[in-house]
Amino acid sequence: MSHQHFVFWENKRRLTSLVIGVVFLMTAVPAFAQFKPRDRKPASGNTRAGGSRGCSTSGIPLMQLAPQTFIGKTTSTRPMLAWYMSSSQNARFQLYEFDSPNTVKKIGQVKEIPTTVGINKLKLPLDYPELTVGKTYLWQIAIDCKNDTIIRRAEFTVINPQSLAKNRFTRIPESINYYSENELWYEALEEALKATGNGKLGQTGATLVKELAQSEILIGDDVDQKNIQRRIEYLQKIGSERI
Repeated sequence: MSHQHFVFWENKRRLTSLVIGVVFLMTAVPAFAQFKPRDRKPASGNTRAGGSRGCSTSGIPLMQLAPQTFIGKTTSTRPMLAWYMSSSQNARFQLYEFDSPNTVKKIGQVKEIPTTVGINKLKLPLDYPELTVGKTYLWQIAIDCKNDTIIRRAEFTVINPQSLAKNRFTRIPESINYYSENELWYEALEEALKATGNGKLGQTGATLVKELAQSEILIGDDVDQKNIQRRIEYLQKIGSERI
């Protein structure tokens, strides 16, 4: 074989290997499943969104990164809770358990939490009792702004993990897919935030937050729906900016 023919076939072989490698990578990396909950049981009146006020001029107020118009789900008895802050100041965390569909009782003591601008997260502290499967809870974040107190609330139910298939994940994308498909918002966001720095949302977290915005439902009277629509817009902005 002449030198020219050898070079031609060697280059062709390398090109073929490159194309096969690219195709393999494209098929090997799974696409993220979208968070599109089918079961969206409306939250109680305890979580009705108030006016969209904040402590800074950034335009984005205190915002819980969790379902607010419907009851979220988790299998964790110590879930990770996350919220957005536009200012760096202490926030007060409080947890409640539903006694009935419309009444709650306080769980543990109010906890003062130092925060940062951007994404803040809190794993349910060990000085709070472990949550109970089958119970519904309400978590609350409050901050003080001049002569006002801003309060945000969200509800979630702890479901039995035995009702889901037991999966062992080798990569974070696989776990996020699994949790999103099973409507487990709190687990999906926790996994997405593992790869980010303090106060950062990251690309996958941003995608989830935008999907959360799309999943919220317009309920209540005109005032409620106006506040919910404003919350949706803020969530989309947080997701788009990848805070």
